[in-house]
Amino acid sequence: MNLGIPDCLIALNKTRFVMVELKVVKRGKKVALSPHQVAFHLKHASLGCPTYILVQYHPAGTTSALKAELLLYEGGQAEDLLLRGVECIPAEKWPLSHVQWHMFRHALTA
Repeated sequence: MNLGIPDCLIALNKTRFVMVELKVVKRGKKVALSPHQVAFHLKHASLGCPTYILVQYHPAGTTSALKAELLLYEGGQAEDLLLRGVECIPAEKWPLSHVQWHMFRHALTA
C-alpha cells in the first residue's frame, strides 16, 4: 500500500496523465485529507507534476444532489484545503447535476 497516492490516474492523451484524489463533503466544510495525501500533492506540485483534488460538496441543509457542487482543486492547494475546507477557492466549480465533462477535462489539461 502506498500512502497518499490519489484515487484516479486519468489519461488525457497518449502521453499525458494526471492523478486525482476523490473526496465527498456531506456535512460541514472540512475536507478529510490525510497528512500523506497533503504531502503527496505538495511534493508533486513543487515538481511541476499536476495533481488534483475533486470534491463533491453538499452545502449545509441540502440533501438533494441538485444542490451539490463539484469543486476541483489543484494539488498545490492541498494544505490550504486541509486548513480551510471548501472555503478554499477552487480552481473550477460546477453544479453536480450539470457537470460539463468536456470542461472538466479541459480544466485538467490547463
